[in-house]
Amino acid sequence: MTEEEREEMRRKIRQMLDTNPEMEEETDPEKRKIKMKKLLEDYTLVVEEEDPDWPEDADGRGFNLDQFFNKITIKNVKKDDDEDYDSDEEIAWQDDNYIQPIRDITTKEWEDTVFKDFNPLIILVHNRYKRPKENEMARNELEKAVQIFWESGLPSPRCVGIDACVEHDLVDALQVSVFPEILFTKAGKILHRDKVVRTAEEWSKIMAFFYYKAVRPSCLSKTAGQIQEKIPSLL
Repeated sequence: MTEEEREEMRRKIRQMLDTNPEMEEETDPEKRKIKMKKLLEDYTLVVEEEDPDWPEDADGRGFNLDQFFNKITIKNVKKDDDEDYDSDEEIAWQDDNYIQPIRDITTKEWEDTVFKDFNPLIILVHNRYKRPKENEMARNELEKAVQIFWESGLPSPRCVGIDACVEHDLVDALQVSVFPEILFTKAGKILHRDKVVRTAEEWSKIMAFFYYKAVRPSCLSKTAGQIQEKIPSLL
């Protein structure tokens, strides 16, 4: 660190120390006994196993850890269209990562992913070191294509991502050497391999063609889907 950075860090440390003054130690024996007794009454450290007063949610300790921390109320907050709602006491929570357009899988998950569920599956094989911009664009556009289905109310095909830098055996079995490559599969067969980075709209039309019997999009060759390969197994 530079001297300026070192001084800045020391200044912040001093500020933190100032906000937390040192507690004076209790030296009087009688007062110490009173404080210790109060602590033992509030936070029982030893209880009998069959104690009927043992709390059910005691985390196995006889007391709850959350009693030592500030409690945060998490609830859904409904906002009126006409007026803003703002409160420090209530927090609206939403898990943005609950459903992801593309789920990354490993070689161990391969068999269950493709052979236990024969529904439509799109496989994105990507490599962060070979054509990185194209790989990033392919993932972004594929995610947007899935969202197009979500917004239209149609169920989107499953999409998984395979990291070619890690899952070497799986990439070799899929015979992928140019990245990114997208494989459209169904019922244990590879219907089409796409090595062109397309827009979300184009990929959504290709999905609709293979999985919803839509018209063949102009961006897709007339021979696409005629030669089908078996999805390889690693067992």
